[in-house]
Amino acid sequence: MSNVTLAEFRAWARLDVAVSDGVAQAAIDAAEESINDHLGRQVELAGDSATERTFVPDGDSPVLRIHDCTEITLVEDNGVTVPSDAWQAEPVNGIDSTGQEVPYSQIRLLAGSWTALYNNQATVTITARWGWASLPSRYKQAVMIAAADLLQQADVRNGVIGYAGDYAVRVKSNPAVTQLLRKLRRAESWGVGR
Repeated sequence: MSNVTLAEFRAWARLDVAVSDGVAQAAIDAAEESINDHLGRQVELAGDSATERTFVPDGDSPVLRIHDCTEITLVEDNGVTVPSDAWQAEPVNGIDSTGQEVPYSQIRLLAGSWTALYNNQATVTITARWGWASLPSRYKQAVMIAAADLLQQADVRNGVIGYAGDYAVRVKSNPAVTQLLRKLRRAESWGVGR
């Protein structure tokens, strides 16, 4: 399910009826997928109930990168429950360095390190409400801009949108989208379950 509704996008982009719902929805979906790939995270609203996911710890580090979540209810390391006073979810209080509310994206053991097995087994299981408490408005705006740009690509051939004299005018990445997403991007991305 999309984070941006078809009605929101149609109103924002002032789409005429010539663009079908299917084509507009495909542009929204593709924009969201592309943006999530760029960010190295899945931006979605948290569900109502907690579910468990497993992760592979990185060597002897006390820090474990996890998927975005709003609430952690249980942490297990190699099948053993880790008491809630032995770890801390970060960023602390779900607030980043600029004071913005963000989901937790890592968990830190306050003493020792996670159990890392030689064959990179997933040894840490976390039960949490995965996702964001609310979607950042800059994310939704970036999705709508990118989706509108994708709809305009129907008129683009080989990256050329037109000609000025003897020169081709080429498509460039949208700087507004890049700026809107700058603070939401993870330093690195990893595969699902890692």
